[in-house]
Amino acid sequence: MSKLIMQDTLNALVHVKGYSYSLNYHSHQQYELYFFHAGKCRYLINNQIHDLRPGDIIALDGTELHKPHVIGSPESYERSMIHFSSSWIENSLKELGAVYLLDVFRDFPHQIFRILDERCYNEVMELGTELAELTKEELTHDKEVELKLTLMKLLLKVHQAKRETIGIKKEHKSEKDKYAEKIATYLQQHFTEKLSIDVLSKELNISKSYISHVFKESTGYSVMEFLMDYRLVQAKFQIEVNGTTKTVKEIAYDCGFESDAHFNRFFKKKMGMTPNRYRKEMHGVLLNNSLKNK
Repeated sequence: MSKLIMQDTLNALVHVKGYSYSLNYHSHQQYELYFFHAGKCRYLINNQIHDLRPGDIIALDGTELHKPHVIGSPESYERSMIHFSSSWIENSLKELGAVYLLDVFRDFPHQIFRILDERCYNEVMELGTELAELTKEELTHDKEVELKLTLMKLLLKVHQAKRETIGIKKEHKSEKDKYAEKIATYLQQHFTEKLSIDVLSKELNISKSYISHVFKESTGYSVMEFLMDYRLVQAKFQIEVNGTTKTVKEIAYDCGFESDAHFNRFFKKKMGMTPNRYRKEMHGVLLNNSLKNK
């Protein structure tokens, strides 16, 4: 198994500090365990804003749109992330009668919690470090088995902690965050329409200056940046699902872009390739996966 294929099935980064790229609103097909270690971070998941504290863990099914908003010095931001494909590990869990280890991702679209037992938390992080080291190596069949066993041990530790020594995060939202979530919800529900700050102000009965200020402060996004990134994510999904039956131009208009030329420019700027190139690559991957599964 090549490293490229491995990235589609499992990827682990442990104790990463700072960032050197734009933290965009995004989604993915893999499950994700995110561990927040240090710094100041607010996490935007779909249309909800969560203030994180060091020690917080997020379990995501991946399909929900999410984005960290780092406040203050980027160098102080430290986190660990484990992404893995459920289909890659599920058959192995079935053979052991242990599919329930995925419930932490399936019970809710996302959960925020912390492992209260320090020893258990450290064991989970040690297993995460082991996964990260294993993914750096050239992967053989034996290495894949080792990766699956290590991931299953980690999931078992999280499951045991969830039953015995877990703290579910309770939050009290500020009025500003409630307004920002209201704005995000409206944008998501009406992203196909022609939107502006004027429209939002009228529809939500909030002043234009307050909309711009509160949304930026709470999410790290301007309203229009959020809207355009949301449209991009929806367009990517449309290309992946309907790319063989709809033209790029049709998808652009379906997702609220004013023209296919604007869509092409924006897509290439964000993705590093044109929508047509992305469509060819995605459907080539899907075709290859289909042939492998036969």
